[in-house]
Amino acid sequence: MINQLKSKLEELEIKKNAIKPKIDEINLKREEEIQTVNKKYDHMVYELNYEIQQFEDGIFNELIQSFVDITSRELEIKRSTGLYSVSDEFKEYREKIARLENFPEELVEKLHRVINGDPIENIIYELDDIKEKFLRK
Repeated sequence: MINQLKSKLEELEIKKNAIKPKIDEINLKREEEIQTVNKKYDHMVYELNYEIQQFEDGIFNELIQSFVDITSRELEIKRSTGLYSVSDEFKEYREKIARLENFPEELVEKLHRVINGDPIENIIYELDDIKEKFLRK
């Protein structure tokens, strides 16, 4: 009886070894198909994310450009008036832009310093560096 069971266990091992190459082949084919499907969907996800990233970059660049515009206008106001004080538009811009979570705190600080008495020229001299640092390509 033990010999019979031992014989059956050996037969089982032989059968397992016989199907192992077929199982390996099936697993290999499955992996290839999974990779093909993953590539397809990875590409689709990338396309969607790319569009969103482009849209986000555009909005962020508009925010930075609005900073450039308001500081440039403020300089023009200063040059065109004999007695200069920070314009209400500038103060309002600083107040509203500070509430936007995506706007760089560093630039809000620069606006705040101008409102507190720093010359607007300090920002104007840095505009090229600011654009280089913050504008997204």
